Amino acid sequence: MRTLAVTGIFCTTLALTAEAGMPPAAKVTLEPHRAVYDLSLAWASGQSGIEGLHGRFVYSFTGTPCEGYVTEMRMVTDIAREHGPMVTDQISSSFEDLEKGAFSFSSKMFSDFNLQSETAGEANRTDNRMIALKLGGQSPLDIGKAEFPTEYLAHVIDAAVAGKRVYEAASFDGSGQDVMRAVTLIGDREKGDGNGPDGWPITTAYFPISSHDGDQMPDYTVSMTLAENGVSRDLLMDFGNFKMAGRLDKLEMLDPADCEDLPTTAASRR
Repeated sequence: MRTLAVTGIFCTTLALTAEAGMPPAAKVTLEPHRAVYDLSLAWASGQSGIEGLHGRFVYSFTGTPCEGYVTEMRMVTDIAREHGPMVTDQISSSFEDLEKGAFSFSSKMFSDFNLQSETAGEANRTDNRMIALKLGGQSPLDIGKAEFPTEYLAHVIDAAVAGKRVYEAASFDGSGQDVMRAVTLIGDREKGDGNGPDGWPITTAYFPISSHDGDQMPDYTVSMTLAENGVSRDLLMDFGNFKMAGRLDKLEMLDPADCEDLPTTAASRR
């Protein structure tokens, strides 16, 4: 995902920025659910070599605020290219404890059914609010202060409910070793269209943490319509030379788990 300038209805903003210290506790209630999205090609440049794309994205969010949240994702795409087709399969899971400031994650990436990469790690906040990151057998690495994915999502919804137009904070999602500067632009609340509940159109742009230049292009962007309970629809993922859309096809709301019955994944047992 590269070089998409964020414009349009989101430009008139009043920023709400997270403090450098301990993030405020989120007020929203995120509801467990399982969502299935149909993927398609929204746009591709001539340089991308992509002629078509279709696939499925399955997203599962379970857990409780008292014991932590488990997120499991699988995205499979069948890409038609001028030099031949390619099938990609990405599987990931994570466990996040908002109260303890703990985040563990694992992911595998397959290309044409061959394993291309595998990552597993854990990140924990220390007494001074810094994040200690450990990947595989490496020694812990201090990567600075940041919010984890579920934490950031909850704060975005808090900002939307409060009528804010922007939420900004340092963010770490386990996709690399670096903390990113995440800027989410929030539009006016919209009524659901039968494919999901009411929500806000949002666009989140990710910049290098050292960047504060308003004219700099983000490393990547993700747009969606986000509901107050954490359900998203109308996904648009920008990879720079092509964009992939995700249409919500199936949505199953799940029963909240008791604290002693929290579901686990390989990531949550780390």
